Amino acid sequence: MNKKKIKKLLKNKRFLIFLALLVIIIVCMFLLLRLFFPSGESNYGNRLDGIEKISFTKKDQESVTKFISDNEKVSSSQMNIHGKIINVIYDVKKDVTEEDAKNIAVSSLEKFSDEVKGFYDIQFIITKTEEEGEKVETTDENGKTITNELKKFPIMGYKNSKNDSIVW
Repeated sequence: MNKKKIKKLLKNKRFLIFLALLVIIIVCMFLLLRLFFPSGESNYGNRLDGIEKISFTKKDQESVTKFISDNEKVSSSQMNIHGKIINVIYDVKKDVTEEDAKNIAVSSLEKFSDEVKGFYDIQFIITKTEEEGEKVETTDENGKTITNELKKFPIMGYKNSKNDSIVW
């Protein structure tokens, strides 16, 4: 085609070309908006499907934290739920051993219903505010002696929804 035919075609089809460019711009703007501002879907995607069917009320949560707090070896306890992870956090007193602290977590599992244990992952975080660590001296590469304090707490335990026991 020569230049005259192209110019004539463009004059006759100017409105259609303008309309096509406008549609292309609108489609591009829509795609950019979807890219930078995604729909209001949950951060968890479909991982929480069925969570509304599991009954884990505030009363149930309070019964677990009360069970832990009522133990004479525990100074405080709390529970946080994020999606399908339950964080049970408690602080033990100064004279409590690691084994005793872990046993409190294991015994508290009885306070969760089988339905909750089968759906939620449960994480135990055990702290000891008044812990006195063991003093250990080490020598660095320059021959300088450094004293470090080794502590056994915090301890973390995790129970997956598909398992029955806590992994420490």
